[in-house]
Amino acid sequence: MELQENAQPPGSMVTEAVAQNAAVLIRKAYKRFDDSTVILRGFNMTVPKGTIYGLLGPSGCGKTTLLRALVDRTVLDAGMIAVAAKRKDNVGYMPQELGLYNDMNISETFHFFGRLYNMNYSKIKEQEKKLIPLLDLPSGDSIIGTLSGGQQRRTSFAVALLHDPELLILDEPTVGVDPLLSQTIWNHLIQLTTLHKKTIIITTHYIEEARQANIIGMMRSGVLLAEESPTELMRKHNSSHLEHVFLVLSERQQKQLDLQEVQEPYPVIDENQKRLPLLETEKVFNSQRFLAQLIKYLIWNKRNIPFLMLLLALPAALSFICHAVTTVNPTGLPIAIVSDEQSSCQLPKDYNCTHSGRPLSCTYIDLLRDKTFKIHRHQTFDSAKQSLLRGKTWGILHFAGNYTASVIQRIEEGQATPDGVVDASTVDVWLDMSNQWISNLLKRDLIFLTLEFFQNLLSECGYSPQVAYIPVRFEEAIYGDNIPVFGHYTSAGIICTFTFYLAVLFTVGSIMTEISVGLDRSLVAGMTVLEVVAAHGVIMFMLVGTQSFITMFLTYYVFGYPFHGSVTLIIILLFLIEVMGMAYGFMLSVVFDKEAIATYAGIGTVVMMFMTCGVVWPIEGMSTVLRSIAWAIPVQPTVESFRSILDRNWDITHPNVFAGYISSTIWTIIFCAIAYSVAKQKKICV
Repeated sequence: MELQENAQPPGSMVTEAVAQNAAVLIRKAYKRFDDSTVILRGFNMTVPKGTIYGLLGPSGCGKTTLLRALVDRTVLDAGMIAVAAKRKDNVGYMPQELGLYNDMNISETFHFFGRLYNMNYSKIKEQEKKLIPLLDLPSGDSIIGTLSGGQQRRTSFAVALLHDPELLILDEPTVGVDPLLSQTIWNHLIQLTTLHKKTIIITTHYIEEARQANIIGMMRSGVLLAEESPTELMRKHNSSHLEHVFLVLSERQQKQLDLQEVQEPYPVIDENQKRLPLLETEKVFNSQRFLAQLIKYLIWNKRNIPFLMLLLALPAALSFICHAVTTVNPTGLPIAIVSDEQSSCQLPKDYNCTHSGRPLSCTYIDLLRDKTFKIHRHQTFDSAKQSLLRGKTWGILHFAGNYTASVIQRIEEGQATPDGVVDASTVDVWLDMSNQWISNLLKRDLIFLTLEFFQNLLSECGYSPQVAYIPVRFEEAIYGDNIPVFGHYTSAGIICTFTFYLAVLFTVGSIMTEISVGLDRSLVAGMTVLEVVAAHGVIMFMLVGTQSFITMFLTYYVFGYPFHGSVTLIIILLFLIEVMGMAYGFMLSVVFDKEAIATYAGIGTVVMMFMTCGVVWPIEGMSTVLRSIAWAIPVQPTVESFRSILDRNWDITHPNVFAGYISSTIWTIIFCAIAYSVAKQKKICV
């Protein structure tokens, strides 16, 4: 018999429990959630073995809190509890909130909890055949989410009975149940106590229904008003109704509280006191329980195929969109042309270098068309400027009236060319610089086009075209291409942040659902947090790993992005990013109480990471403060590591590479530590 208390219990507690043949013994139990909300105030209760104990009381009086304390889901501030059923698989617990999974059917639910209780397949099927007709349940293939409220409660009750436990703890089992079926349930409970010596603690709102219990405990304001058999209670208070007895006792207590001038002091809570669990679990990790959790996740995916397909389609859609958006430079940009040269561009081209016929401005414009620019001709500069101001063009090119003659003279006279001729041979350009990407690309293309124009002209005039080259020679790039593609640069950041976010999203959704629906009941049944995390990790790695594979396959095989590094290093790095994302998802799940808020927090932090990981703008171009702390931002070092492996073929010994591995590992440890600390503080995993 295990004890839970605020201080080291005296040996008399066990002696008293044995002497009274008690299945459950509670002495001086105190519990509060804040200074103004005291749930239990010196509560005492004795539950003899082989009896039905009916715990009665209004909503909010502490019944559910007391039952949660019995199954190790909350810890008393002070007091002692002794439970004869020492093991979790020897206790059947039906919580008020059911704790069933809507996507599982009745049979799958029995097998899930049966595995937690270490039952074999044949025993589970035997119990299923017995419990379904007993509780008037629909067929085993009926989905929990499609059942009525009463059917769901009866299924929850069946789960508590499934493993034939020594102690049954039932919170409102007959709510919403037909009176005839309710009586059937009570008859079964009575049979369990009389024939099989089971002990049952049951709470109910139906006070008169509790007459069938062996002992009744009437609870109000955190204390027990009375604890006797129904017959004895009614005899003592000369009443034929338990409701009247409860009313009399409640009025008597209220009068005492009104007369009490000084409230009894609340015990000092020792937060550092180590509290041993009342009920033991066989092992920290059990393959049977792990398998149960894993199968439950697989069933959820099976029942949500459209959502699963959407998750798997996301990386494909992302790859296609990113490829379509970032790998092609802008084309068809409209340019306004103002040429003061009077000669017509329809004249034949002059190849004798005198250019007395077709103007050179026309040749320049031809090159613009060849580069896919859209030419808008204007007669005056004011007209062209208005076009730019209205957003119809991205720039204005102006050719002087003597542009052709000045260019030829500049070539022939070289350094002796007068300044006025130099000016006339220069194309004046005005650009819309509101879009940095387009304006920089325009600048680059106009520079390359002008070089090509003069190289062609010099060749036609019998000069070496190399004279037009700028005095800098760009050799073949050591890493990457001489003309880089933006999509190749961003692919590393997109893949890393997307992998991290998917792991966060999947973990938050899964764990928040567990906490809100059935984690409490699973933990009472013997499941451990390690088994929940391990099963979730297997499913997450399968799903997110598949998504990462799809993204990598499309990006680097189908679309042909350059891939020069080690596939093994990339796979390990993506695995570490997934683990880091899972740890961050766990942290969000325990820090926030609502799934929506946790999801928003995940999206917000991922956007921040996306902005700082070098996808939108290189780290070198950020502020000094941000550059100094960029190494400490999650995901950023892994993006640099990914890019270094991918584009530069660096191995694990290079600082840029192993920094990503170390960073993801350290952040995983930090997120797990925070999650554990918050979960412990909130008593999510008592």
